[in-house]
Amino acid sequence: MPITITFDIENASVTDSNDRNRIYAAFERLGWENTGGSAWRYPALGSDNPSEDWFNHVVPALMYFRSMVEHAGLNVTTFTVDAHSEAGFRGKQQPTIGARILPATQIEMYDTTADKLSEERLKRFISDAANSLA
Repeated sequence: MPITITFDIENASVTDSNDRNRIYAAFERLGWENTGGSAWRYPALGSDNPSEDWFNHVVPALMYFRSMVEHAGLNVTTFTVDAHSEAGFRGKQQPTIGARILPATQIEMYDTTADKLSEERLKRFISDAANSLA
């Protein structure tokens, strides 16, 4: 079952378009599908994901969105996150079920139409969040 997020940013026309493009690129690189405007769906319709990969694709995308909102001072006037979802990992079973939590450097990334956020920069963001605990 998919996870969806929708949001509106006040004064989007005066907001730095690079900030918006970085948010879009993060969602795309993490395998989310833009379903129109500021609406996103994970997994993308028609993908082969048997369950949602929360720790490698969902949480990092939401974390990046939240961090950009705070960093850039974006005024999110409305948002929804809907999830009718299941996720998990059973590594001792044969066959293995689900996806294990991966180091940021090993998370699968996808192409993006927004060129304002490199794959390397997004992986560094995810990795830095873990390293901030040290």
